Amino acid sequence: MAIGRLAVAALSALALTAQAASAQQTNLIFNSFVQPKHPLNTLVLNPWAADVEKATQGRVKITIPPTTAAPPPQVMDATQKGIVDGGYVFNGFVANQIKLVQLAHLPWGNGPTEAMNIALWRTHQKFFAKAGEYKNVELVGLFTLPQGEIYSMKGPLTSVKDFAGIKVWALPGTAARVMEALKAGVVATPAVRSHETISAGTVDAFAGTSLSDNRAFNTLQYAKSITQLPGGLNSPSFSMFFNKAKWAALKPEDREAITKLAGEHFARRFAAIDKNEREVIAEAADKMKIQLIKASPEFVADLKKATKFLEDEWIGEAKKLGVDGEAALKFYRDTVAAGGK
Repeated sequence: MAIGRLAVAALSALALTAQAASAQQTNLIFNSFVQPKHPLNTLVLNPWAADVEKATQGRVKITIPPTTAAPPPQVMDATQKGIVDGGYVFNGFVANQIKLVQLAHLPWGNGPTEAMNIALWRTHQKFFAKAGEYKNVELVGLFTLPQGEIYSMKGPLTSVKDFAGIKVWALPGTAARVMEALKAGVVATPAVRSHETISAGTVDAFAGTSLSDNRAFNTLQYAKSITQLPGGLNSPSFSMFFNKAKWAALKPEDREAITKLAGEHFARRFAAIDKNEREVIAEAADKMKIQLIKASPEFVADLKKATKFLEDEWIGEAKKLGVDGEAALKFYRDTVAAGGK
């Protein structure tokens, strides 16, 4: 009987201890709008969340729900309103309010994803932070995904004239504007909805997303050929943030711990995304028998002429915000070319 009472007392004490620990833990709901098995979740965000919990000794837990709490274009707004505690947004969706980091979407400056992400964070810290474009959220990271390519569902696309009159699904923003400049008919939707358009066969091609993205969105198999551009058509970039009130409510030591896992440290996690992209490229060529075509110098030269207006526009927007756009763009591209070193 005495042993029974001791056991009950011990269990009660453990329960009270667990309740106390639970009460001390802050659970941050972090929104990810891609499917749970997307490489961004499995290779980057889930390990990062686990590291945050470890670094804060369990005081902060980041939970990533399996479904999005808001449509992709509205994630920043949902975070500001406290519907979720944090998340990320495709920068193309907030181009009217977040202008400077759009430089990552410009053609011809792309490279390994890890290097691009390091370059983007350093460029923001050196040139963009002073503009205060993220005053309504707590920015903790900037990242890109592998460069977007051009996918043909019919004949190969190897010259500017091949785009005139065809229908193309394109990622909103740079990719869509490039396709429009080439006189293609464009359907632009969030990448997570691209399957609806591509699988229906209502377009002749798709553009602006990586091979690994297209495999994750179940669209890669619809491509017969892929035109690969040196320096890339674009790279979709994203801003990662927390609700300012939620961030401020964290203990200072926990904010410090998370900050150490943010910024450039977070950018380096994308080496895993680069490895995955190389594997998918090999799979597309060897197993799926998709034709990989290196764009000719003539095609690239014509594309550069057709897309020069995008760079000019961005430099003009940067000037309005008090930023030397030419210097920032050179710094970004030089850092990418140096592999983020």
